[in-house]
Amino acid sequence: MKKRLEDLLKEVQVLEIIGKNTSKKIIEGISITSKSIRKNYIFFSKKWKKKDKHKFVTDAITKGSNTIVCEKKPILIHKEIVYIIVPDSMEALGIISSNFYDHPTKKIKLVGITGTNGKTSVATILYQLFSRMGEKSVLISTMGIKILSKKYSTNHTTPDVIEINKYLNKSIKKGCRYAFMEVSSHGIHQKRISGLFFQVGVFTNITHDHLDYHRSFDHYLSTKRFFFENLSKKSFALINSDDKNSRKIIKNILAKTYFYGIKKNANFQIKILKKNINGNQLLIDGYQLFTNLIGEFNVSNLLASYATSIILGKKKDEIINKIKKIKPIKGRFEQFMSPSGIRIIVDYAHNPDGLRTILNTLKKIKKNEGKLICVIGCGGNRDIKKRSLMGKIVYETCDRSIFTSDNPREEDVEKILGDMKNFKSSIKKESILTIVNRKEAIKTAIQIAKKKDVILIAGKGHENYQEIKGKKYPFNDMKITKHLLKNL
Repeated sequence: MKKRLEDLLKEVQVLEIIGKNTSKKIIEGISITSKSIRKNYIFFSKKWKKKDKHKFVTDAITKGSNTIVCEKKPILIHKEIVYIIVPDSMEALGIISSNFYDHPTKKIKLVGITGTNGKTSVATILYQLFSRMGEKSVLISTMGIKILSKKYSTNHTTPDVIEINKYLNKSIKKGCRYAFMEVSSHGIHQKRISGLFFQVGVFTNITHDHLDYHRSFDHYLSTKRFFFENLSKKSFALINSDDKNSRKIIKNILAKTYFYGIKKNANFQIKILKKNINGNQLLIDGYQLFTNLIGEFNVSNLLASYATSIILGKKKDEIINKIKKIKPIKGRFEQFMSPSGIRIIVDYAHNPDGLRTILNTLKKIKKNEGKLICVIGCGGNRDIKKRSLMGKIVYETCDRSIFTSDNPREEDVEKILGDMKNFKSSIKKESILTIVNRKEAIKTAIQIAKKKDVILIAGKGHENYQEIKGKKYPFNDMKITKHLLKNL
């Protein structure tokens, strides 16, 4: 793909242009990392330390970059290079990326889902639902990018804005009309969604998470709110009225706002008629249906997907007919029954609220039949404060607690486990089992479980690796559990 530089600069706030023949410059690519620079690429200089910034810019020029976008005039000027000085290089990146890839969000209906929990589920349900209704769609989520049936891997829940535009452009060429994307707080704060037009923004909930990055809950909340404040007046906002912070989220927004909820009055409501370990019988807009999705939290996710579909113009009876066929999402309350009658559940729950929700759901559904056993760890180099909260929740809710490794990354596993056990409780139960090796922890859970017991393996969900000291080792909770059951 080739574009003229002057066309890419449309709508970009430019403070100064240094260099000659700007109008004749041809751009063949965009990058924010000097490693991926090729001939005739634009390099975007982020807010690195001064010594690093100079090095990265020099590397980019050496590798063939003909244009540098930066926030300050460089000390060293190369005559053959064009320098674009802007107030915010990441804001400029969003606009230029959109211009380079022919404005894909003006041609596709983009839905952004944000919240502490439920992003992946809502995005995936919508992708499944629209595919069942015969619509070609693209999914951008924690589990990767999926265009029709083809999958592409990503490093972040919300990729950088160059990748987003690139894959949306690719999906449009394949006939896609809808895109469903998780929008993380990191992605919002780091401006990875700048320049994108969202047809619909969905808010699922907000609870304690990512405070290692945001430092305070107020900053975390304001970051989520920023997403909705920047929706166009031509857009729609769909808000979970059951969340206590829902009204704070919608302050100062221009988008037309709708609410969905189970407990409170809302534009879109749903009633749970019956629930058990196999699913829920529901009443929505006068229609009854049964879904295999388990738990009240999943009913809320289903309602958000239904409401979004209505907002996007789909007919109620068509949605109902297809939504009841939605399959459980991989790594989200994914379960199976062992031959010996032990129910295994693998879930991505990795923050206090998500963990509490799934454990309480299991307690209610299984009632007094069998014991509840939980295998769980906490990620390294992440929010330390939530570790003891999660440890306490598991200890006080479950019959047996097994603390183990998750993705320790660069941290010492023993230190993480110590943080998890650093809580006080008035409840006296069997002592916590601490087993560093995650496979051994799962094996121990299986060995102590009996018929009608439930084992929750939490924290990693769909992930197929463990990250330890900078390396990723193959590890999939569900596959390992099935293998252990087969051989024990």
